[in-house]
Amino acid sequence: MKNLLVLLISITIINTYLNAQTDSVKQNDWKFSGHVLMRSEMDGKDFDNKTYPPTYTLMRTRINVEKNLFEDVSFFIQLQDSRVWGQTANPTKNLANIDMHQGFVDIKNLFDVPLSVRIGRFEIEYGTGRLLGPNPWNYVARAWDGYRIRYGSDKNSFIDAFSLSHTALTDPTKFPFNAKGDTSYNIYGLWTALKIETEHKFEVLAYYEINNKKTDSLHKDFDLLTGGFNYEYKSGNFNIALETAYQGGRGIFGDKDKQNKKNKEASSYLGCLKIQYTFNTLTASLNAEIISGTKPSETEKTHTFWRPWGTVHQFYGYMDYFTGDLTQSTANLGLNDLHIKCKYAPKASPFSLDVALWYFMTNQKSATGKSTLGEELNIVGRYNWHENIFVELGGGLFFAGEVMKEIYNPSLAEKDISFWSYIRLDVRL
Repeated sequence: MKNLLVLLISITIINTYLNAQTDSVKQNDWKFSGHVLMRSEMDGKDFDNKTYPPTYTLMRTRINVEKNLFEDVSFFIQLQDSRVWGQTANPTKNLANIDMHQGFVDIKNLFDVPLSVRIGRFEIEYGTGRLLGPNPWNYVARAWDGYRIRYGSDKNSFIDAFSLSHTALTDPTKFPFNAKGDTSYNIYGLWTALKIETEHKFEVLAYYEINNKKTDSLHKDFDLLTGGFNYEYKSGNFNIALETAYQGGRGIFGDKDKQNKKNKEASSYLGCLKIQYTFNTLTASLNAEIISGTKPSETEKTHTFWRPWGTVHQFYGYMDYFTGDLTQSTANLGLNDLHIKCKYAPKASPFSLDVALWYFMTNQKSATGKSTLGEELNIVGRYNWHENIFVELGGGLFFAGEVMKEIYNPSLAEKDISFWSYIRLDVRL
């Protein structure tokens, strides 16, 4: 009875406070939306056309709820179900995998200046997403727990400070009486963007990864600083963009030999250049990228750029051989690529066509003195059925080079042309 009375008093106080804020509250502004993604794929990426190419369907369903509580306070919740069709192996079972993909509160105009705070679980993306991005092609996608402080109201000019949690110290419900050493894994960063007029945009970035766990009892598993500078120029139909980054510190990186991981000193770099021009209905770009790698003879240090938190799919070929962790997908040799992209999109037509041609090499030569990974051809057609619905059909071919043959199943004397295709239905509500 006492608890009920306290609850009633609390509700009364809250209701009185809310009624007093009627001038600040935005009425009837609940926003509901959703997103359904279904993608069926045929995967023949094993370079052996005698094997059976598996087919599977990925599905991601999201329901979004957004509400402005007051003029400068709002919250957003996104529930998500991610699955592979048939994953339950029984039509009367369920995965019990409904997850809060995002759930955060935004507070704006603190101290009557353009200062805002986002607290909770949220996706994060800066620049092109190459270093920090949600990786939306993945049927789960990436979100972080943490907070972000932003100064600036313009999406093209701002200063951000953020703190992201990767792994918690412990379960607070089972906290030991004798406190244990800190084993949490966190990322702290700054990102600044400045746009001058309409042509020039500058970005300066820095983020620090610290994993306090000490696998070797001496060094922290990650003590790594990444810093970089981006520049973009746009004028009419012409666009040029430059991205650069450098890493230093220490870490236990995902070497291909997982049984012999060492905590290594790191020194690595990344550089990307894009030159793009639009000719009426055709947009063409020439792209070059260098990601540093480690010589096979180097065992004490790593020079392979570590970028597991970025978006991958659109940068290193649509067949996704070269994941964010290049220490494994390139055998620690790094990656150089040159590619051409062309997009045909008539303004009065719901149809568009993308073609991309890639040439991949390792940044460092393999132990056998080779560096060619291969060539990849991608073709993607999209039909916009409705402004919120599109159907996409795409795929690719990969022609394996000598190093690719060494990395992927060396037991095969010759590699066949690998292939991959998909059909995608995307509906936004």
